[in-house]
Amino acid sequence: MITLRAAAALALLVLASTAEAAAPHLTPAPLLSRGKRVASSPKGGAVVVDGVYRTSASWAGGHPTPAKPSWVAIDVGSGPTRLLVSWTSSGNHDYIDRKYGAPVDYRIETSADSTNGADGTWRTALAISGNPVRSRAHAIDFSGQRWVRMVVTGLSPDVFEHGLYLDEIDVHDLSRGGDDLWVFFGDSITSAVFDRAPGHQPDFATQVALLHPGYHPAVVGAGFGSLHHSDAVRRIDEVLAQNPDARVIALGFGSNDWDPKAFRADLLEVIRKVKAAGRIPIVARIPFRADAKVDFAAQLNRVVDEETARLGLLPGPDLYGWFRAHPERLTDGLHPDDAGAREMIRRWVQAAAPLYR
Repeated sequence: MITLRAAAALALLVLASTAEAAAPHLTPAPLLSRGKRVASSPKGGAVVVDGVYRTSASWAGGHPTPAKPSWVAIDVGSGPTRLLVSWTSSGNHDYIDRKYGAPVDYRIETSADSTNGADGTWRTALAISGNPVRSRAHAIDFSGQRWVRMVVTGLSPDVFEHGLYLDEIDVHDLSRGGDDLWVFFGDSITSAVFDRAPGHQPDFATQVALLHPGYHPAVVGAGFGSLHHSDAVRRIDEVLAQNPDARVIALGFGSNDWDPKAFRADLLEVIRKVKAAGRIPIVARIPFRADAKVDFAAQLNRVVDEETARLGLLPGPDLYGWFRAHPERLTDGLHPDDAGAREMIRRWVQAAAPLYR
């Protein structure tokens, strides 16, 4: 005889399978920039296309001003008609940190006739003033063009003494309608795990590319330290506005929360906002906490499971079960070590598989 608990679990499994079957598929946005020819002022800009994130080997752009900007240009080559230009300043931790070299005022330019990244005619594809975050991705028109250039003219007033620091600029081809851009929105765990540091490699994008030939997602890590569910409601609007081309919003918060009723209300509001913006929400099961006297994560995960099934969402990764079985991978009872971070990433890649059919 099947028990009520087993019946409920079976029902959730059936609903999850139905959600996976109905999941939309993403359109590839091939990565074009890796290893391309680069020019920059000051020199050293070649590191922005080497595929290495969050190390001291970043491009040091000094202290740019409108009169004396810093710039880095990438010879993408002719052919693409639309690009996604994604940059990261990974010396910063939280999404809204800019102190360690994130650009604040900048523009993206393109050129059809430059021979070296400095000469030729350049047109402004977009201009950003007062950027508040450590990573962005911008879609631009590239019809008839060859070079793309990021020109930085201003930094945060409290920037550290070394000035501008960019570790990578990834350029993706959107010419065929590519929409494979992910934003990982969550708390300090999200900030740490999705920083693409060497200890967290292979990262999400690399693993997806290996498993699903032709794909290489663009990724923006939008983690906020000490984020609560009420903060998530407040923050999600700005994250969506700052990333208008993101197709998938991966939600990873709840580790700092304890009230299932309040958590449910705010989780539903975040999901509503994501769906209203035309994006795909995926909610992760909250990781187990080894430092908690009460297992609030288990209580909140019942909410995650129920609402994922009820709303027909693509199920997120189970980050609770693995860390409960492997608490030694939590450095302080909450944040994963490098091996734990790699496991989290691997589970996100598994959860994403139905989108890459």
